[in-house]
This record gives sequence, structure tokens and C-alpha cells, in this order.
Amino acid sequence: MSAEEIFEQRMRLGRLFDIYGSLLTDKQRACLSLYFYDDLSLSEISEELGVSRQAVHDLLKRVEQILERYELALGVLAQEEKLHQRLHEVVSLLGCDDREKKDEAVRILQEICGEGR
Repeated sequence: MSAEEIFEQRMRLGRLFDIYGSLLTDKQRACLSLYFYDDLSLSEISEELGVSRQAVHDLLKRVEQILERYELALGVLAQEEKLHQRLHEVVSLLGCDDREKKDEAVRILQEICGEGR
């Protein structure tokens, strides 16, 4: 796995944690918080939590699977990404002088707001 893929995977996990973190146990949240927000190593986290480094590694992997299952079931991150993409499309359309493109931007915004149905 390339460094870029590892970075993207870590960013995705962080976003999933932001979305679904409140559904985790206190211990799972504490471990991920130390990992993401405090940027501690597995060894540092193990010292902080009073468990082995291997236990921290296993917990992080297990929590990653849990967060991915939540996303698979609920799809909040996918919806957020789709909305973000649509808003970028609107910004691009609004930057044009063409009246039809501006009308398309309005149509997309109405669709996003649930008015275009």
C-alpha cells in the first residue's frame, strides 16, 4: 500500500470517527481520540490506556471495521461526499456567464433542498 493510500485510508477513518464516534464505547473513543487528535503512537496509547501495544493495534483494527459497518448500513459519509460534489458543481456553474448554466445551478440547489422533486 502506497503512502498516499495509507494517508487516504487514515483520513477516511478519521471522517468516519467524526461521524459515528458517538456510537462507540468510551474505551474505543478514547483510543481513537488519542490516535487521531493527539497523534500518539501505538506504544504511547498503550501506556496511556494501560494495555499492550498489540491490544491497541487490535482495538484500532476492530473499531475501523465497526465504523465501516456503520457507514455501510447508514451511508452518512457517502451522502456527505455526494453533497460536496454537487455543491462544487453548483459553484462551477455559477462562475459561468451562461444563463442556462446558472439556471442549472438553481435546479441543483433546489434538488439539494428537496424542492425540485
